[in-house]
Formats: sequence, structure tokens, C-alpha cells
Amino acid sequence: MKKSVIFIVEGFTDKDALENILKKIYKCNKEIVFIITSGDITTNSCTTLDNICEKIYEFVLNKMKEYKLKKPNVWQIVHIFDMDGAYVDDSLIKLSSESKFVYTETDIFCSDVNRVVSRNNQKRTIMDKLLIQKDIKGISYKCYYFSCNLDHALYNKLNLTKDEKSDYAHEFTNFFSGRENLFINFLESDVVNGVPDSYIKSWEYIKNSPHSLERHTNLHLFFKDNPIL
Repeated sequence: MKKSVIFIVEGFTDKDALENILKKIYKCNKEIVFIITSGDITTNSCTTLDNICEKIYEFVLNKMKEYKLKKPNVWQIVHIFDMDGAYVDDSLIKLSSESKFVYTETDIFCSDVNRVVSRNNQKRTIMDKLLIQKDIKGISYKCYYFSCNLDHALYNKLNLTKDEKSDYAHEFTNFFSGRENLFINFLESDVVNGVPDSYIKSWEYIKNSPHSLERHTNLHLFFKDNPIL
């Protein structure tokens, strides 16, 4: 029986963009399963340092029940985060008349600066805890990122609407249909953009302002650690 890898992403369009590609890449040796958290679990008002691991495990346990998986069947939990400028200096958070957050590669524009500062503080605190977690309830756990978010990393687009996110996700997965292995090359040539080929150093890099607003990923390291057989 193939071991399962559980990928955790924020939204349905993230799953739409990645699921078929990853399933095809690992069709011979891994069962790919996706969990959608319906938003950023690290910035949820109910999330704390004390309960974050339990919250993640609740999502995982529900998916394991759905797929009738036991712990020994799950090889790893792979949690993919949008950085959303979480590690930028507060000086890069700018007041704007826009009701929604607007991201550029150098600034975050918003109608309430203190709200974004608070959000970033919470996200950083939770992320820093997750980065030292080697497992969640005995299941191997590892974090990867898209910066500033998945849309920016994969499509080189910022501030997309929900409909645009869906359109781009389907275009993206269709483009790589039948040539999924090129996805890894694409990450390395177009999206990594200076991120070191070391897991620890890749996170040190993205924490250095303003990298968490720029176009980056360290997901390529997952494929280096898990070669296609």
C-alpha cells in the first residue's frame, strides 16, 4: 500500500492548482491527499500557540477518517503557507483608502495599519512555533511557503478576485497536464528567485524583510527531499 502525503492549503483554488500535478508526479509511490483550511489558520482569531497543533491535527484526523487511513499509512503532513508579507518591517504597512488589503512587492496597503501589524505579529508567532514542530501527534510535519501567496508565486499575479483565482488555477493545472514533471523545473527557474537550497536557510531568507512580499517559494525543496521514483 502506498503511503499517503497530506497537503494542507488555505483555499479550494490552491488545491485546484496543485492537486492533479502532485498526484501525477507521485502516482507510482505516494497517495496525495489535500486538506483545505478555508483561510489562514495562523491568523484565525481562535488560533493560539497552545492550540495550533491540535487544530491542525483535527483537520488531519477528519481527513484520515474520510480516507480510512491509520497513522502508519500517513508518511507526512506538508503544510503550505501563503506568506502575505508576514515578516516585513512595520514601516512597509501603509495607510490606504482601500477596504481590502492590497499587496505589492514592496508594501502592504490597508485601511487599518494596526490591524495588519497585529495580524503579522500573530502569524509570525504561530509560524515560528510550527517551524520547530517535527511532527503533529506522531506524524511527520513540515512547512513550505509561497510568497507573497500562491497566486503571486505560480501566476505572478497579485490581488486577484475569487473568480480570477479560479480561472488561473484551472489554466495552470491544464498547462502542466501531461507534463507534470516540468512543474519542478518551473518552480526552480521562475519562482525560487534566490531562496537557498537549504530548508532552514530558506526560512531564514523569507523572514528577512521585504522577502515575504516578493515572489518566492521553497516548495522545490520538497521534491529534492522526495525524488520521483
